[in-house]
Amino acid sequence: MSTINIIIGTHGRFGEALIQSAEMIAGKMEGVFAVSLLPDMSLENYLEAIDQQMSILEGKTVVLVDLFGGTPSNAFSAYIQKYHYPVVTGVNFPMLIDLYLKISNDDSGALDPFELAAACVNTVQESSVITNDYLQNSED
Repeated sequence: MSTINIIIGTHGRFGEALIQSAEMIAGKMEGVFAVSLLPDMSLENYLEAIDQQMSILEGKTVVLVDLFGGTPSNAFSAYIQKYHYPVVTGVNFPMLIDLYLKISNDDSGALDPFELAAACVNTVQESSVITNDYLQNSED
């Protein structure tokens, strides 16, 4: 299996809950970590938590964050040059599961984190539907 980690940076414990929920479908997720921005944390504390998490990882990383322009997005973007990872905004359940399955099913070790990041955006676009419209069209 390729060594590509997934880091989820979110406001509150959303990332932690997302991982726990995804494990109900994908099983125990190895190499997936959350760095949560909690209400009592300063920006400096959050940056320190990110740097500490990133410094212990081996291999490559894809970072998923909740909101473009929010503190997690900005904080992880501050370390792009140091750790060389893509940051993808708009993390959601299908994105995490699809990304994890792509990584865990890769035996070649040839996956590129930046190509995976682009695939994450496609996953969000393809998995977002207005259910009413979808059901209406399938009945026609």
